[in-house]
Amino acid sequence: MKKLKHYLLLIILSSFISESFAQVDFNNYTTLLSKGTIPQDFTKQTFQKLEEDLKTGRAELNQNQEKVFFEGTNYAIDEILHSGFVIYGDDITTYICEIADKLLVNEPELRSKLRFYTIKSNSANAFSTDQGIVFFTTGLIAQLTSEAQLAYILAHEISHYTEKHVVETFDWTTSNYRQDDRIERLSQYSKEKEFEADKIGVKLFHDAGYSADEIFATFDVLMYSYLPFDEIEFPTTYFSNENIFIPQSLFPTKKYEIKAVEDYDDELSTHPNIKKRKEAVEKEIGGLSDWGSTTNYLGTERFEYVRSIARFESVRSDILNAQYGDALYSIFILEKDYPNSMYLKRLKAHVWMNLMLYKTENKSSRTINKTTDLEGESAALHFFLKKLNKDGLTTIALRQVYQLHIQNPDDEEINAVYTKFVTDLATTDNFKIENFSKKKFEDAAAEYIKAKSDTIKVEIKDTVSSQKKSKYDKIKTKKNADNPVNFDSTKYYLYGLTDILADSSFIQLFTEKKAIYLEKKEALDKYNALSRQEQKEINKREEATEFNLGLNEIIVVEPMVYSYKRGQVNNVKSEKLEKDFSDAIESSAEQVGIKTYPIDSRTLEAKGTQGYNERCILISLLNQLAEDEEVTIFPVDYQLLKTIRNDYGTSKVMFSLVEHQYSPNINVASALSSLIIYPILLIYLPVGILSGNNTEMNVLILDLENGEIEDGISYYFKDSPKKLQLGAHMYDIFTKLKTNPAN
Repeated sequence: MKKLKHYLLLIILSSFISESFAQVDFNNYTTLLSKGTIPQDFTKQTFQKLEEDLKTGRAELNQNQEKVFFEGTNYAIDEILHSGFVIYGDDITTYICEIADKLLVNEPELRSKLRFYTIKSNSANAFSTDQGIVFFTTGLIAQLTSEAQLAYILAHEISHYTEKHVVETFDWTTSNYRQDDRIERLSQYSKEKEFEADKIGVKLFHDAGYSADEIFATFDVLMYSYLPFDEIEFPTTYFSNENIFIPQSLFPTKKYEIKAVEDYDDELSTHPNIKKRKEAVEKEIGGLSDWGSTTNYLGTERFEYVRSIARFESVRSDILNAQYGDALYSIFILEKDYPNSMYLKRLKAHVWMNLMLYKTENKSSRTINKTTDLEGESAALHFFLKKLNKDGLTTIALRQVYQLHIQNPDDEEINAVYTKFVTDLATTDNFKIENFSKKKFEDAAAEYIKAKSDTIKVEIKDTVSSQKKSKYDKIKTKKNADNPVNFDSTKYYLYGLTDILADSSFIQLFTEKKAIYLEKKEALDKYNALSRQEQKEINKREEATEFNLGLNEIIVVEPMVYSYKRGQVNNVKSEKLEKDFSDAIESSAEQVGIKTYPIDSRTLEAKGTQGYNERCILISLLNQLAEDEEVTIFPVDYQLLKTIRNDYGTSKVMFSLVEHQYSPNINVASALSSLIIYPILLIYLPVGILSGNNTEMNVLILDLENGEIEDGISYYFKDSPKKLQLGAHMYDIFTKLKTNPAN
């Protein structure tokens, strides 16, 4: 009876929560940020966690295995926790926690050991850790069709934790770089462990009163999770309107089948295939009676709300990873339910501008799916984007961004994207306004047909007029898209900008940006015409003023430090060197007279959740820029970056990286080591060293005003990265940053 009362109380409480939760306004959506008190998982240093785990130990591991296991798992987990993509206390994480409460209502001790966090990633995954942390990705939440499916996956991951599967299947050697690779690595278990987690998870799921049918539906979700979160036919008329004609030949004439099957060959896979898992689970289900029928214990509205958040996040994640074809398809799906969402409109502008930039750099294949990978309804959009040539994509992209700009004239972000788009058009020689027709496609086609129907008159007219034209007039006539005889239906894009070219504000903006571009180009041509000696002198003068920004304050994002020995990262040494480097940055800036605003994991306890969110946004920006340094993208978190800029009173941000390699080859007589002390720099003393030390330090200054890297500098030295030496180089950098460019 006591258990029943407890259960009924939870139902009443959850019903109240589902009716009264404060919903996000999707029309004015902003990416999910963490809320509440920052957990110790984020504030405690990794080496401290490692020391605590080593004291506790694991009976099933020997001393050497303990060291390798605890170091490997703690640093891998913290790498994800501090990646800039993990959130806590948000609506999705809170939802997951409430489902965990229901699953473990009779196991309070186990529940107290578990913490749940959400990762902003389109990799549809979930995994548990030996430390009791369970991660869910937004990509997985976006794919689900019920709360019960989430509950089963959660029960499965809790089972991995209780059965210590992480210890038993720990990969002692694997290391990956990309975020999605790390998530994949930490969610790998043997077939035996997967079956065991399914078995235990079914019982936990059953006892919570969920419907058995949802388990099988969950396996369907997992099998097709590599596809977009919905399958909706993409109309071939989507981009056509009264101002532009889009040929149907740009779209596929066939449907692309979905290739996933349940009974795939899993011999070389760590996971059993879906068919085998379903068969094993079916036996477990049959052994249990009194199954419940609940699919959405916390309410259907609550589930759909949380899933919508995850789907909005999927668009942002795709843009961060330059997966623009996927982002466009997701926007297409979401705008059916949220046609007035400014967030979707802004991100659509981002996508089209970035597609144009990648196409200009001949790198668009990176942003859309390969033909061999096309599956399902999204294939039509990817096919279309691949079929567009450079001029066609530029025209359609301009149409899309211009239309968003005209429809939302007061939106600062869309206006900023539009201005950058026009600027980028003006700074390329490929886009020439004079090549475009002033006539719409249908009108030009009609005139062409009329001209062809009266061939004799046209020929006579052309013969007479051609006698009066110069050679150059004749060439221009042949290139003139407005001439009926020059009509070419394959160049449909030449007739797609009539209204834009008639807009005086567009022409004025384009002309202004073109003039600036031509002025810079003229200066570059003059430079290239100089002798090598003259160029060398100019370069020397520019180098002398490099980094001269006249700064008095700067945001300093946590530096990254990697110390390698024999090709392997020494995690503990890297973490301690990172602290030394952070201290060197702070003290050298203070000596120069520049105020720094450190945003790093070591200050999170003091800064709290606001500092954590700021760090996440800045790291996301760096990740976006790192996708391709040759493409000057527009920052996806434009609004939030503006807030950071206003809060700190500066738009300048510093990112830094130190990499130290050590190969133990002793060669004492090979070199003199430089002992550098700040503020007195570069005092060289003969010091015998191990020649295997090589250190490279890189510093980037980024401007939040435009989201672009403003300057960068590198130092290389054959020595270990001592605190004084790092400080000396930072003193040199801060001195330059402090110097006014006019001096």
